[in-house]
Amino acid sequence: MTGEEPDPPVPASRPPGYDEEDPYDGVDLSSYPDWWREAIERFREHGMRPYRPPRFADGELVPPTVTDLEAEFGVSVELRSTDAGPHPEWALWVDGERVERIDRSREADGHTAYELDREAFEALVREAATD
Repeated sequence: MTGEEPDPPVPASRPPGYDEEDPYDGVDLSSYPDWWREAIERFREHGMRPYRPPRFADGELVPPTVTDLEAEFGVSVELRSTDAGPHPEWALWVDGERVERIDRSREADGHTAYELDREAFEALVREAATD
């Protein structure tokens, strides 16, 4: 679904952060991991659309993968933009060193999709952390 618009598309007149439904409405948030629950709360505090964690191309969640790799190798792992333009380039950074450009897209439901699978991401981090 990368790059697809919802059907029908959300009208431009809707305010930023508008969502038809809150996926967490009526859900026991204690069933989510701490990092996920904290993100849900931060997004709500700032009036943003509901938090949906970023995913790799294979659907695996990014945050727990990053946490696991940081713990395994004792390094910092970041996925962040490399410039501030309207269409910034994104890259993987390990211990403050740029490793590789990572393509990403924002899906219609609001989550970020990184254009590589978890296994490829782990290999990049492993190589950078052991060099």
